[in-house]
Amino acid sequence: MSKRVLIADDDDDALNCLANLLTALGHQVAQACSGMQALDVARQFGPEVVILDLGMTPTDGLAAARALRALPGGHFMMLVALTGWGQPQHHEMTQEAGFDIHLVKPVSIDQLGFILSMTQP
Repeated sequence: MSKRVLIADDDDDALNCLANLLTALGHQVAQACSGMQALDVARQFGPEVVILDLGMTPTDGLAAARALRALPGGHFMMLVALTGWGQPQHHEMTQEAGFDIHLVKPVSIDQLGFILSMTQP
């Protein structure tokens, strides 16, 4: 089932690669290159799933996740951290910020497919 997915990453190559992959899998994809832009796009796009890199500047993925959760309907979004940060303290930080899932790059197509299948239509 097709999902509305917002991807936010300040690495253009990573952003475009993931967006192209999810589009090819049949999902509606919106992109943002910063945490602040992710908030603006989310307000307009109404994503079901938001995939955020954590190391973005000036607004990182943790602050963006907190702000997304505060939006009307923000508690219905599935928030996925997709990051190079994989230490236990990073997992704790994402959980505290309101993320549902913490994935460490690189992520497989199978992992993404499974996660997207978990969200409600």
